[in-house]
Amino acid sequence: MCEAHRMPVIMNDIDMTKIDLNLLVFLDVLLEERHVSRAAKRLQRTQSATSHALGRLRKQLDDPILIRVGGEMRPTPRALRMAPEVRRLVQSIRRVLSHETHWEPASSERTFTLVAPDLVYAMLPGLYAYLEEHAPHSSVELVSPEAMTFQDVVEGRYDLAIAPNTKGLHEDILCEPLVSLEWLVYMKKPHPARTSWGVDAWLSYKHVRIGKGAVFMAYEEELRKMGLPRKMGPVLPHFLLGPSLLTQTDLLLTLPRGSISENVSALGLRALPCPVDIPPVELALYRSSLYQREPAMRWFRHAVHTVMSETFEGDVV
Repeated sequence: MCEAHRMPVIMNDIDMTKIDLNLLVFLDVLLEERHVSRAAKRLQRTQSATSHALGRLRKQLDDPILIRVGGEMRPTPRALRMAPEVRRLVQSIRRVLSHETHWEPASSERTFTLVAPDLVYAMLPGLYAYLEEHAPHSSVELVSPEAMTFQDVVEGRYDLAIAPNTKGLHEDILCEPLVSLEWLVYMKKPHPARTSWGVDAWLSYKHVRIGKGAVFMAYEEELRKMGLPRKMGPVLPHFLLGPSLLTQTDLLLTLPRGSISENVSALGLRALPCPVDIPPVELALYRSSLYQREPAMRWFRHAVHTVMSETFEGDVV
């Protein structure tokens, strides 16, 4: 297992015994609102009290935090760097100090953190729409898998993670099958291969190769084991760059189903089943066993399951 990602120290060289936890709450809201009056309203404090808290933060952190540029307040570079960690700290403190038995999504202002690979970005519009309908004051922070270790999930730094299904990662990580994505071959609509589709046709045209990503490396390894003599076309750093190449060429691009979030037909493309027997991409939903009983976590897990089921209909286990 990878070494746990260490959270950057937000308040180095500061006497932590003098830190008022309320200041972290003020800091979190001030960095989000970037406006003292709006922050005061959200915190249900007077503008004077909120300004005083900002002054204390500036003194303790030795940083202006918010500076006026034209007619608006903008965070300093240091404040921008701190903002995500401050949000996670505040949420962690709330979890530690409260025994939550009920969570009301309609009024909550929670920010959920979801680690997700770009292969499932097609579900994001549905997820945001789900939150707008059921938890309009909550939001989701999407995190790249490259920024995560599973220890982060164990410790609650991230709420949920979508990743390849791997059993036995950690005794404190709960894993449940989420979605199975078969491989499809994308091509332009009038592609000559469509009339005689099969392995021979698949091998007759050049293929776009994706140069990065564990899923695509595993795909390439499967093909290597089969010894299939593909004709190689361009190598791209990201699969989302591929569709634009297909419309003007006879290139083929093999991707897990649902990777292209836009309507394939509207892009001038078609997708056919991969004629080569490549194992589907099995994704799972990971969460910490330490926080599984929290009502908010159970709600968010249900939301992700619901949206994934609707987005990848027929694939959810």
